[in-house]
Amino acid sequence: MPNFQTFRVSEILEVRGDLQRMQLEGGARAYALVAVVGLVEVGDLVVVNTTAIDLDLGTGGWHVVHSVVDRTEWTTAGRGHVLKARYLSEQLEVDPHVSTRTDLVGARVLLCVLHSHIGAVSVGLNSANLGYLMTDQTSLPLGLSDLVATLKAKNLVRHTVTAGQAFGGDLEAVSVASAAAALLDNGCTQIVLASGPGHVGTSSPLGFSAMELAGHASVLSALGAQVGLCVRASDRDERLRHQGISHHSQTLLSAIPVPIDVPLPLDVDSSWIANTGHRAFPVEPVDISTAVANADISITMMGRPITEDPVACSHIGAAAAWLGNLAS
Repeated sequence: MPNFQTFRVSEILEVRGDLQRMQLEGGARAYALVAVVGLVEVGDLVVVNTTAIDLDLGTGGWHVVHSVVDRTEWTTAGRGHVLKARYLSEQLEVDPHVSTRTDLVGARVLLCVLHSHIGAVSVGLNSANLGYLMTDQTSLPLGLSDLVATLKAKNLVRHTVTAGQAFGGDLEAVSVASAAAALLDNGCTQIVLASGPGHVGTSSPLGFSAMELAGHASVLSALGAQVGLCVRASDRDERLRHQGISHHSQTLLSAIPVPIDVPLPLDVDSSWIANTGHRAFPVEPVDISTAVANADISITMMGRPITEDPVACSHIGAAAAWLGNLAS
């Protein structure tokens, strides 16, 4: 069951698009989604969901504004006829992009396990044709991602699209396939696909959020897209299951029934890929550490600066090179 408390808003700390961050009396902090609860002002009495902090989960120490107590009603201008966050009290209407495409030929789609990977890939690729496709497996509001906001501000991502129940992208889409079509319609032939912040893992073989990528790989490949997987790897993660090639990548490849590309740095063993039925794609990786430093962007992975993990950077760099088709 969720936990709720009531607080008075003492200060608005930040407003960015549909996202507000605020200080609450007593020292707690919260964020509000304007599209869901309306604009919050100093002095408002708000009901906040405290569940994530009560459970000590990785939300960055923020409660979530559920409602404004003194506001009896409010409306926003209608934007469409499709509901997202359906059947929750917070459901909202969007106007999805409608494409006439029947295939995804011409799209090059990189599947990423972690949200942080999209930042490193975007910086390494530095392309004017890159789109971010956000799925609905983790957080639903794209506006929560500070990383995506930074990438957009620095013109490292051209367009964003939110698929399924996710919302808040430049474009809205009903499915992952129609989201990829929307990006193609808007000039993004290179697509990085990942869920938003909040990836969940359970230490079990199949219990992790990115398992969704297996299904997306099948659909996108069947529709003619070129699909690759950004391998999750590390030499800094203390958890055995994520040392070297993460079990997430290995499990995903075993579950994807159609052959896809697996970009790998030239100097690493790629023989294990053959046993998965997929295609190893050895390539000179983009120097992610240098690219991140030059872009002046802070990217963390599991609480650590991504540049402190050379194995992670080399595999992400290979994925960025593949997405840019730099080796072909």
